[in-house]
Amino acid sequence: MEGGLGEGEIEFLRTSYREYYYRSSSSLWIPPRLESREIGFLTFEGHFKRHMRAGTPGELVGAVLREVPWGIFYSVSYYEDPGNPDMDEKGWLGADLAFDIDVKDLHPACMDAHDFYACADGSVRPLSDGALPGCRRVDWVCPSCVEAGRREVLRLLDLLQRDLGVRPDSISIYYSGHRGFHVHVEDEGLRDLGREARAQIADYVSLSSYDPAFFARLLPISEGHLGTLVGWPARVAEALRAKYGVPPTRPALEALVGGDLRAAIDAAVAAVRVRIDPQVTVDISRIFRMPTSLNEKTGMSKLPCADIVACDPLTEAAVLSEEPVKVEVSYAPKLQLKGYTYGPYRRSTLKLPGFVAAFLVSKGVAKIVKSRGGASGP
Repeated sequence: MEGGLGEGEIEFLRTSYREYYYRSSSSLWIPPRLESREIGFLTFEGHFKRHMRAGTPGELVGAVLREVPWGIFYSVSYYEDPGNPDMDEKGWLGADLAFDIDVKDLHPACMDAHDFYACADGSVRPLSDGALPGCRRVDWVCPSCVEAGRREVLRLLDLLQRDLGVRPDSISIYYSGHRGFHVHVEDEGLRDLGREARAQIADYVSLSSYDPAFFARLLPISEGHLGTLVGWPARVAEALRAKYGVPPTRPALEALVGGDLRAAIDAAVAAVRVRIDPQVTVDISRIFRMPTSLNEKTGMSKLPCADIVACDPLTEAAVLSEEPVKVEVSYAPKLQLKGYTYGPYRRSTLKLPGFVAAFLVSKGVAKIVKSRGGASGP
């Protein structure tokens, strides 16, 4: 568990999650073709329960209210027998196409400013110190993290629709509840794709293997031929234009960079490639966090984003109670949720809204302060 949560913190989170799931029981997102999906629960004791099956929405909601999981997951695959614990005996019927964008892979500048190491001796160290014995990394979330992920999603959408011909109405986008986004494609024409085909899609999307000499040969001799470029060659050419301020023809670029054209193309590819976790796309046995369920790393929900441009995760995904909770915070950088700024805090005891307290507790940087009657709060 994050930071080794104590009994009081687990009790607080479990109570907060229970209240949310009871309040939202009629509006919880239900996976399409639920009866063919594997369901998984992460318990507050840190155990992962997989190979569960729910035949109806009522069964799933009932299990959630009864067990109050720390995390709720469902399979991207469809099975004849999703509850079978033997993966080879489940009877695979196909799978949605899924993509995971993790802001940590994007390395935005804000990450070095707010992520940190919390050490057993009570000290806090910056990321530049590197991992040390007795210290654990704490990943934070800020608006810049969200914007970095949003830009990557927009690139992915452009690729899926323009290059691969995926219909917009088959694509669903979700904020993960931490600092990433999930993109799911539910298209009957793609469900039968095996691991190899999905690996090829992941490779194309991320340009994980390419030959810079190939891109160099495709660059036209004259500006009038730039319109013949499509797909990745066109994107790389535009990245070169943006960096060097000249038409991205081979003569113009060679005049500027000389023999470093390959290095220039490498930099252009790095600027436009979509950074996804390829294993997520390839792994058809993976189970994904369920939309509208809570993320155990923050206490925020996995948020459906019907409009990725207008979606405001740090406001809309903070769904736990606003009732004040008294906490003792060891250290926390500035946190922006629901339009308000909290912190930074260091060795502070104060009352915070429940959704803020849940975030800090989930990160292992705050403890619940109980009153004499045993309840958290005043």
